[in-house]
Amino acid sequence: MADINTTYVPPVDCVINVTITTNCSEVYITVDPPENGGKEVTFEDIMQELSSYKVCYGLNIDEIKRIANNRLYNERTLVAEWTPAVNGVDGTITYRYEKQVKIAPVEDEHGFVDYKNLGLIRTIHKGDVIADITHPTEGEPGTDVKGQTLRQIPGKKASFTVGTNTELNEDETQIVASTDGNINFKSNAFVVDQVVTIAGDVDASVGNINFVGDVIVKGEVLEGFKISSKGNIVVSGNVNGATLECDGNIIIKKGCINSKITAHGSVTINFCEHSNIRCDGDLSSSNFVICDVYCGNLSVKGTHGGLMGGSYTSLTSVEIPNIGTKNYTPTVLTVGDNALLAEEKTGLLNDMEKLKKTIDDLTLVINFLNEKKKELHTLPEEKEQMLGNACRQKIVMGMDIKKIQKRIDEIDTSLSNKQFLSIGCKGYMYPGVKIIINDQVFKVEAEYVRTRVSISEDGIIHSAPL
Repeated sequence: MADINTTYVPPVDCVINVTITTNCSEVYITVDPPENGGKEVTFEDIMQELSSYKVCYGLNIDEIKRIANNRLYNERTLVAEWTPAVNGVDGTITYRYEKQVKIAPVEDEHGFVDYKNLGLIRTIHKGDVIADITHPTEGEPGTDVKGQTLRQIPGKKASFTVGTNTELNEDETQIVASTDGNINFKSNAFVVDQVVTIAGDVDASVGNINFVGDVIVKGEVLEGFKISSKGNIVVSGNVNGATLECDGNIIIKKGCINSKITAHGSVTINFCEHSNIRCDGDLSSSNFVICDVYCGNLSVKGTHGGLMGGSYTSLTSVEIPNIGTKNYTPTVLTVGDNALLAEEKTGLLNDMEKLKKTIDDLTLVINFLNEKKKELHTLPEEKEQMLGNACRQKIVMGMDIKKIQKRIDEIDTSLSNKQFLSIGCKGYMYPGVKIIINDQVFKVEAEYVRTRVSISEDGIIHSAPL
């Protein structure tokens, strides 16, 4: 029989407490234990409680089972986690060139420093990479513990400008040069200039110039400096003691003095003194004073200028105001290819005679050593080596003579076709002048006025009044 004095205590079931972080990134469970024989925690009860809070994503089922199976009370346990959104990565651009040109002597691969090459010109070729670009990424969306989608922030494109004569490659991952030129940074973009303009002189502050395009010099080119160009060269001032070379044309608006000029095109100079000039096209100046010239066509501007001393070769007929000087300064004017070929032939014949003389000397040595070998049945080692070397040299020189003779035969064939070219002198032609056409030479031994020197039909050089 029960004790009527005993107080009845009702059972209390366990209580499942759910805590969700404010950004719905994590869910924690703490279970209060049951009392007086109340209901223990179960997996189903936990899942039902979580569902009442709309928790449905990122559940850690193993942890929930562990709580239920082990009846973990009063223990705060992480049971769900979100997948955070992954924001995109911004695009980037990395330039392969410095934005500012550093003026300093350039050191070559051998460690030698060229103090006249200051790196002012940065040559770039078509297709060369100027900058590398990475595209932005979109990122990945996330999901919170209640299953809501979390939007990511996409990456931003890199900020850049495609400058003049540059372009993006096909997949837009690089900026490349669209032409050959000089790379510069202007107006917040790299550009490729096809023309380099020097505002002042080419001197120690500028250094030598080597460029794939046109070069324009507003000032002068000073002594000891050099301009090389794959295009044209224009100099507003004088070129004094300098070197100019290009694949195109050269224009010197003032004087060319003590300089070396080479062009595959034409050359125009105001006046020229003590200079070496080579050009495939036309060469013109108001006068030439003691110059060494080779050109396609030679012309002198005006009526008072002329050729005053030096050596000149023109591949075509020429008309010159005056040739030579009153002081009888030696002046040689050669016209046409044949004269050059005749000069080449003379040099080849001299080379052949030297080779034949050397072969004769070698033959004497070979014969002498062979006689000694017959007499002694053997030769000392150094003499045997001398005999072998002499025999090899004789064979090589014999082959060289055959090559020279072949070239001479080619020249003779060309010389057989006479070039009926002429030189017209509208003013004075002075003693000391020598004119060469084909293989004929005309030496001026008296003053001539308004005279033409040409080749007659019988191949003889002669003069006649204009």
